[in-house]
Order: sequence, then C-alpha cells, then structure tokens
Amino acid sequence: MSAASLILRMKAVKKSFREPTGLLRVLDEVNLDLRASEIALLQGPSGSGKTTLLQIAGCLLRADAGQVELAGQEINSAPDAQRTAARQRRLGFAFQHFHLIDALTARDNVALGLRFKRQPHDAKRVNDAIELLGIAAKADRFPRDLSGGEKQRVALARALVGKPSLLLADEPTSQLDSHSAETVAVLIRKLAREFGCAVLIATHDARLHHVADRICNLKEGRIHE
Repeated sequence: MSAASLILRMKAVKKSFREPTGLLRVLDEVNLDLRASEIALLQGPSGSGKTTLLQIAGCLLRADAGQVELAGQEINSAPDAQRTAARQRRLGFAFQHFHLIDALTARDNVALGLRFKRQPHDAKRVNDAIELLGIAAKADRFPRDLSGGEKQRVALARALVGKPSLLLADEPTSQLDSHSAETVAVLIRKLAREFGCAVLIATHDARLHHVADRICNLKEGRIHE
C-alpha cells in the first residue's frame, strides 16, 4: 500500500497525568500507523490508555511528546485552530453511549454530522448515509423509539456523513446484543471499504475480531501486535 494512503501515524507518543501520588505514565513510546480502509482494534485492560490514545488521535488531547500525523499533517504540535480544522475535516467519532439528541429525529441527528464539520446541509448526503446504514425506515423516528443497534447505526451515519479520513470508535458494540453487534461489525467493515476511511476501535469486544485487519494490544503504555 502506498505511503499516500497513510492516514494516521503516531510515533514515540508519550502521555502522563499528574495524580496525588505522583506522575502516572499512560502512554510510553506508542507507535502506530493506520492506512486507508484499514480497521485496527485497540485492546487492553481498563485503565491501559485506550481512550487516551483515541483522544490524542482525535485532536482532543495533546501528547506530551512524540509525533501525531493525520493525512500527512503534524497535528500534535499544531496551533489549536489547525487542530480544530483537522478534526472537523478529517475525523469522525462514534461512542459507546451514542450521544444522540433526544429531541431530534434520526435523520436530523445524522445531519448534525455536517453541522459539526461546519459543512452546509446536504439532504442527499444525509439520505445516502441513512440508506447505507440501513435505517431509512426509521429515519423519522426519535431515539426513544429505536433499539440499541439502530441508535448505533444512526451514530455511525452521523460520524460518516462528513466523509472523514479516520473514524475513531470507543466501545461501539459494548451495549449491544450479539445480533446487533454483528450487524454493526459488518457495517463497519463495509463502511471502511466504501468510504476508504481508516478505522481505529478501542474495545474489549472479541465479537469484532473477525472484521479487523489488525489487533493492537496496549500494555504498559506500549502497543504490541
């Protein structure tokens, strides 16, 4: 695969947090490359730093040291305005708890993905994302009327409607039953292929193993594949 398809590069990334008992090192010399259409699972025990790593990759947190490149642009040391622009232009996020707006329909929740990216409303792109995620029949329903699996599909559609280069997902199937988890797993595989985006998933869920290209274990602050 060509160097041009490299979406995320993390090199010698370190991150510590100050606690009452001293300095807690969470990430220690983390190295990770992720290419277009590639799905990587990030595994490790609770407290190992999975969410911290996702937040650094997502321009929500700065590393203490090391390099973080997103589509060739160094973002860790970039000014806040450039990091915000990179996040809006390049990134999509899917979370464990969906974070849908209860007062909005599924369709309007998906459309929020464009507003988050400061992109104009585009009804066709919203409808295309809804169709692709298989929720057209539920598009005008509110979150309270959707199952957990349907809510996660809405959240994925919202994350992908802005056509991100990198999708970051934090425990996207942990609240789903086996059938819904399998549906979401297959959809993530399909979306990575059709959108060409790289996907990094922090998860404890072994049900996602079969759709992953790589499994990265985060242990003692470092990644082992």
